[in-house]
Amino acid sequence: MRSIWILFLCFCSSSFAQFWQQQASFPGSARDDGAAFSLGNLHYCGTGRSIDFSCTGDFYAFNATNGTWSAIASLPIWQERQYATGFSYQNAGYILGGENCNGYYFTSFWRYNPTNNTWQAMPDFPGAGRAGAQHFLIGSDLYWVGGRNANGYLNEVWCFHFASNTWQQRSSLPIAGLWRGIGFSSNTKGYVSAGKISEDPLNGWNDSTWAYEPLSDSWHSEPAIDFGKRFYVGAAQQDSLLFVFGGVDPNGTVYSTLQKINLNNLQSELLPSFDGTARKGVMAFVNAGDFYITCGIEDQTRINTSYRVTQAVYTGIQDNVVYQLFPIPSYETIFIRVEPQYIGQWVEIKDQQGRTIDTHQLENTTESISMKDYPTGTYLVCLKGHARTVLKL
Repeated sequence: MRSIWILFLCFCSSSFAQFWQQQASFPGSARDDGAAFSLGNLHYCGTGRSIDFSCTGDFYAFNATNGTWSAIASLPIWQERQYATGFSYQNAGYILGGENCNGYYFTSFWRYNPTNNTWQAMPDFPGAGRAGAQHFLIGSDLYWVGGRNANGYLNEVWCFHFASNTWQQRSSLPIAGLWRGIGFSSNTKGYVSAGKISEDPLNGWNDSTWAYEPLSDSWHSEPAIDFGKRFYVGAAQQDSLLFVFGGVDPNGTVYSTLQKINLNNLQSELLPSFDGTARKGVMAFVNAGDFYITCGIEDQTRINTSYRVTQAVYTGIQDNVVYQLFPIPSYETIFIRVEPQYIGQWVEIKDQQGRTIDTHQLENTTESISMKDYPTGTYLVCLKGHARTVLKL
């Protein structure tokens, strides 16, 4: 006879606080709108607008193994910037574009060599300088999308071919422009989403995700991915996992939400929201599935604090429990008990890869969920961002 066991873990002392764990503070001046790139377990953060409103070019490496920061070489003098694009390719980090906090938009492109701790100039971008652009990598090609400069919002798309060290212009976005959204890639496609398309406070928002096909050099909308209307989003990708943090909506509300998207199946999970003061303009990175943020602006104040949220949240129990699970003698069914305000909500059953395999809408405060036909294994029962681990034998 098959059976179901519910694995209850220890209770926490305070809501999500143990999941968003404070890390060592960024050692440079407090700032926002910096850039980051990752090389193994080292995550490099720098540039941005400092607490004194000047642009910065200093960089620091966060060692995710021991949780410490160390200074590395700064960008060359007169290359200080904010809204730059940061990314890694093979064994090097890169910084591209941005603005100097005084109205000048960069075309310069820099490569960081961690072996000798030096910055080396790459071929300058051949178009007009720009800042706040989106980017993604497909194979050995970098795609640089949109941005903004003194002429306004841009919808241009450019490709840097690492194989030949050359730039090439590609088909433009099918919208007027895109600034301060996010870019990511999966397999042979690139994507851009969120961000603003103009200064219009009501209509200047991109609420679609746009997919790029490099073989046909064409764009199309991707309705399966929807991040709504927001910009100043903190996002980081590691392999097939994309983490999307916060952002600012058309009403000026700063969000603290965190989503994890599996790009293999385009399924999204809501992780616990950041429980500190909402912040925007963060630098973000991922290490071994854990998501980190550092710096940004809280209530108009630039900060240098850092936090991490671990995926272990999915097997935790919070002290403000919103539901209970328990087995019954049949061993092929579980009961779920909820508070009345959760009636009408959907319960999701997920496998270990985070894929939703079943859903159940709650109609009463206590209901049964059959797992009779599920294969033996571990599952997550999820409701409103909370999850319990279920082991079926």
